[in-house]
Amino acid sequence: MIFDLPLMLMIVVFLALGIFSQWLANKIKWPSIVVMAIVGLLVGPVLGFANPKEAMGADVFSPIVSLAVAIILFEGSSNLDFRELRGISKAVIRMITVGAAIAWILGAVALHYILDFPLSVSLVMSGLFLITGPTVIQPLLKQAKVKKNVDSILRWESIILDPIGPMLALTAFYVFQIIDDGISFLVIVQFFLKIVCVIIIGFGASFLFNWLIKHDLIPQSLMSPIQLVFILLIFSICDEILTESGLLSVTIFGLMMARNKRHDLMFKESDHFIENASSILVSTVFILIASSLTKDVLLNVLSWQLVVFSIVMILLVRPISVIVSTFRTEISKRERASVALMAPRGIVVLTVAQFFSSLFMDDGVKMAQYITPVTFGLVFITVVIYGFSFTPLSKLLGVASNEPPGVIIVGESEFSFHICSMLKEHGIPVMMFNLFENTSEKAHQEGFEVFKGNLLSSNDRIYSDLLRYNKCILMTKSFIFNSLAFNELVPEFGLNNVDMMPVSFNDEQARNNMNGPIRNHILFDENHTPRWFDQYITQHNIIEVPAERYDDITHKDMLIYYISESKKVTFKRSQRTLPKEDHGVYGILKNVYND
Repeated sequence: MIFDLPLMLMIVVFLALGIFSQWLANKIKWPSIVVMAIVGLLVGPVLGFANPKEAMGADVFSPIVSLAVAIILFEGSSNLDFRELRGISKAVIRMITVGAAIAWILGAVALHYILDFPLSVSLVMSGLFLITGPTVIQPLLKQAKVKKNVDSILRWESIILDPIGPMLALTAFYVFQIIDDGISFLVIVQFFLKIVCVIIIGFGASFLFNWLIKHDLIPQSLMSPIQLVFILLIFSICDEILTESGLLSVTIFGLMMARNKRHDLMFKESDHFIENASSILVSTVFILIASSLTKDVLLNVLSWQLVVFSIVMILLVRPISVIVSTFRTEISKRERASVALMAPRGIVVLTVAQFFSSLFMDDGVKMAQYITPVTFGLVFITVVIYGFSFTPLSKLLGVASNEPPGVIIVGESEFSFHICSMLKEHGIPVMMFNLFENTSEKAHQEGFEVFKGNLLSSNDRIYSDLLRYNKCILMTKSFIFNSLAFNELVPEFGLNNVDMMPVSFNDEQARNNMNGPIRNHILFDENHTPRWFDQYITQHNIIEVPAERYDDITHKDMLIYYISESKKVTFKRSQRTLPKEDHGVYGILKNVYND
């Protein structure tokens, strides 16, 4: 029952399905790619509502998918920070060289002997299966809150191997083609010259783009669209020179941008633009590919052999390649074990597998039609297994935080120290930061962690392990500073996790000038100033009331926070009320309001 939708409507429907999948995954706390896979299978082979590849035709479908992957790959590589390599560079280099070689060989053996693929297909597919991909890795790392070393290694591996995997697969494909057609020195030279040309284009484009910026030839308002055009042009030109080499050139362009931009403010707008575009494209393209699988091919590939192959890749190939390649490197045994337990495959391997499937089918190679569904099966199985096991296993190995989410307090005052003390009693991690005065000695005496450096500088935050903290409370007496800090920290912690003290403006007109999202993030009661809170707390304490006694809180009391049984703290905002809960405690200031 395939609906004959107009092309434009079909594209819009799949865009909507992609965003819906991400929203649903966020609500149910599942890995987003699992939800995308289920939605794609339901829309396509299971319920038969649509097959976008057949409806669009290969001439439209393939370019859309390829260009989307180019943007996704650039976004991942351009956001890498080379300073993260300090202390883990040897492990990263070993993993993308020695580890990749071991995984390539072992993967090919598993494909050949377990799934009975020909040797040529096995070597090509095994090269693709080196790809983990930032689109799958990063959400799982964020969810697990792993330590910085593990986080950096897995992200760097995923970005670097994204283009290397297809290049290895392409090299293997051409080697077998040359052997079949007869070894020709001219063909080999042409192949390597094309790769060199692609690399030069990637570096040259980054040099040109940065030269244009340095000489102020690109207006700020056009930086995002011009950067997008650069990405698409680089990818398309290089793909014409050597098929699938666009991935390599785009990654080089992204890495050079990451090295040169140094988190300058002028790049923020373009970074946000590419990040948002990547987020939309990831979900849309994955559902497009999943829904393009046919029911017959999917049923034929679902077998015990596929399950055995996936288990071998997860329990043997990945651990052996990681443990051998990271032996005697800077990372600890627990960190090595954690890295060995994480290798989900994602969207890039699936899109490139489609390309090689068509090449092998054109050559009449045995089992070529099963390349895409087997790849999809491995992607789905690895994402499900790693997605639901990585967090508990990381905590078991001690490389992820078992603590409740922590709070960063910006600004030291009598009231902020009192709140920190109350949170600490519940075992909630607390970090303090004060830009204006060197008053950290008192914070140290109280046993609070103190941020070293400038919290508002991304250059300083990159060196700090902030994974323990998910909330930031701005408690200085300066509304201007709090506003600037709010805009800087929201991209880091999320809009729902940054709040500030009430405004200390005296006249009503000045208060009304405060608009937009900031007004919704004012804490406690906007009619009271930070100075009032400091004066009040010198004579009173925050009183904690068990949730079952919520009705004892009167209209004279000011709600400050609610702490759940799981030690998650929610601060009272001026524009919202804290709902009544059955368990946990409420923190209040008694008898603040007099009739």
